[in-house]
Amino acid sequence: MHGIMQKHWVMIMNKKWYKLVFRQEEPIHIGKGSYGVLSETRIIIPGWTIWGALVNKYVKDKNGTENYEKTGKLFEVISCFYPSIGEKGSVLFPEYRKGQFCLGEYTEEDFRAMFVDVNVSTAIEPETRATKDVSLHEVEAILHKPKDSLKSQFKQLHWTGLLGIRNNSEDILGFLRKGMKIIVGGEGRYGFGRMELVNIEGIEDLCDWGIDLEGRPTTDIPLRNYMEYCDGCLKLGELEHIIVDADFSKATPTIKNSKICLVPGSIANATGRLIKGIYHQ
Repeated sequence: MHGIMQKHWVMIMNKKWYKLVFRQEEPIHIGKGSYGVLSETRIIIPGWTIWGALVNKYVKDKNGTENYEKTGKLFEVISCFYPSIGEKGSVLFPEYRKGQFCLGEYTEEDFRAMFVDVNVSTAIEPETRATKDVSLHEVEAILHKPKDSLKSQFKQLHWTGLLGIRNNSEDILGFLRKGMKIIVGGEGRYGFGRMELVNIEGIEDLCDWGIDLEGRPTTDIPLRNYMEYCDGCLKLGELEHIIVDADFSKATPTIKNSKICLVPGSIANATGRLIKGIYHQ
């Protein structure tokens, strides 16, 4: 029994949690789906999206000498990221109230009214510089500042989440320096996605994030991350079919794995281990 307890304690102590706060500097598009020519955006940033941005940045900083698969393991214990009021302000955690998805005190409708706008563009014929027929492209984007800054407590949107790393990963902490910039989400060719790391601090009290020190969910608050669906787990909320792994080595990415998941904010009989913003069973 003592041996089991000791192994369990070592597993916990080998990982430390850090709270990361990014300041959004440009509109971002976190793809969810398309309706005709309109590409809709999520209003949270899934863990796998931040994970991909950190892995790409890390490998580029190492001039391509690091392996993507190996690097991916370094950052995989990561949560979803949520809007926050300033660098050290309150985080707008998700929950369902009266059937409505909310971020903190704001309903999804209110948040979108403050921060989401539509960018309209058309494809161009390279030779004539004329617009192509039937090429209208509408992309929803989360703005980095509210539409009416005079009526909002937000001056600039920040995003907060958690990253769990091994205690001996000094190289990772050197990489996660204040002022580091990453590109998040899609539509980068339109100037979307730049964010800057403005605060990083160790954190031991994970209650507000609904996880224990091992990265497993607690059950007394709504989900702060996606959770792989299993029979009887959903009490209140919604399900979403999401792509959890894709192969980007070819010109056209291919889906390697997808899952039905409970979305953040749902109430559930929560189990699993946190990987890229999803509790995997």
